[in-house]
Amino acid sequence: MVNLKLLSITCFGLILSLSGFTRTPKVDVIKIDDLQAMIAQPNDTTYVFNFWATWCSPCVKEFPDFQSLESKFPGAKLRVIFVSLDFLKDKARSLEPFVTKHDVRNAVFLLDEPDYNSWIDRVDSTWEGNLPASLVVNNAKHLRRFFPQEFGAQALSDTVKQFLN
Repeated sequence: MVNLKLLSITCFGLILSLSGFTRTPKVDVIKIDDLQAMIAQPNDTTYVFNFWATWCSPCVKEFPDFQSLESKFPGAKLRVIFVSLDFLKDKARSLEPFVTKHDVRNAVFLLDEPDYNSWIDRVDSTWEGNLPASLVVNNAKHLRRFFPQEFGAQALSDTVKQFLN
């Protein structure tokens, strides 16, 4: 015999999930060793790691340019990865709502390393900790450049082109 109550609850949950009402943003919490493993991937994909935070105005301003970057290079082996430096305690309150509001499709990670001085040099020895900042890497081509700055849309595209050509 079919349990009609269970069936109706299951159908309701399926309808909600398909309609997007229950979309929970996927924001994984990582440590610096996880990030370094991502940066060191031995393939011919160009990775753009954008270090940002929801409380950083210039970061939020440039966010759409990074979010649309992959679509500007269709067919290219390019991945944009957002590395949030928001506080872990603010993940559910600030970061996940931001990701949902902006319909972020790129990978988003929260770097849970509150002692910045212990890991910033592991990303790049020239980084003084300012945000926004970006790291562009193509390990197959042995290309790696760090940008401790805000990007405009055209400058970002021009920079990435150098890694794709």
